[in-house]
Amino acid sequence: MTPTAPPAFLSVLRRHGFWPALLSSAVAVGMLALRLDWSERASFAFLPWNLFLAWVPYVLSLVARLLMARGRGRGWLLAPLALGWLALFPNAPYLLTDFIHLRQRPVVPLWFDAALLALFAATGWLMGLLSLEVWKEWLEQRWGRARAWAFVAATSLLCGYGIYLGRVERWNSWDVLAEPGRLLSTMAAHLREPGAFPHLTRLTVLFAGLVLLSYALFETLMARLRCRRAT
Repeated sequence: MTPTAPPAFLSVLRRHGFWPALLSSAVAVGMLALRLDWSERASFAFLPWNLFLAWVPYVLSLVARLLMARGRGRGWLLAPLALGWLALFPNAPYLLTDFIHLRQRPVVPLWFDAALLALFAATGWLMGLLSLEVWKEWLEQRWGRARAWAFVAATSLLCGYGIYLGRVERWNSWDVLAEPGRLLSTMAAHLREPGAFPHLTRLTVLFAGLVLLSYALFETLMARLRCRRAT
C-alpha cells in the first residue's frame, strides 16, 4: 500500500526547518525566563522581541514557499511577500549584534549570558538562511544558478546595510512605513558621502560577507544531506 503524502504545508515546514527553528526558539526563551527569575532583573528582556522580528521574514518565506508548492507562485502574489521579506530579512542576522550587550552583570555568570546570546543569535541566523534558501531555490529554477547566486550576493549586501541602519543609526523595521521620507533621505546621504559615516562601509561589508559565506556553507551541507537521503 502506497503511503499517503503529507499535506503540502507540513512538507514545506519539514523541508525548510520549521521544527528545529521552533525548538531552538523555545529553548532560547526558556533560558531567558530562567535568567530573569534567577537575577530578578530585566536584563536581556528585549531578546524575545528581536527574535520575533527574526521570525517574521522566515514566516513570509514559508508562506511564499507554500504558494509555490501549490502552483500559485505568480508575480502578483509573490511580489508583496518578496518585498516584505527583503525589508525585514536583516532582522534575522541582526541578533548577532546583541553581543554588544554582553558584560558581567550581578548574580548571573558571564558564561550563561554568552550562551544565551549565542542561542538567540544562532536561531535568528538559522531562520535567515532558511528563508533565503526559499527564494534562492525558486529563482534558480526560473533564472538559472548564476542569477540566483547574484540575488543571494545582492541580498547579503542589502542585509549588511540594513544591519548598519538598525544597530548604528537605530532605525526600526516599521520606519519603512512610518517615516519613509526621512529614511530615504538618510539613505541618499549614505550614497552621496559614505566616508562621512565611520562604520557604514566596514559594517555593511562585514555582515554581507558573513551572510554570503554562511549561506554558501549552508547550501553545501543541505545538498549533501539531501543526497544521502536520496541514496
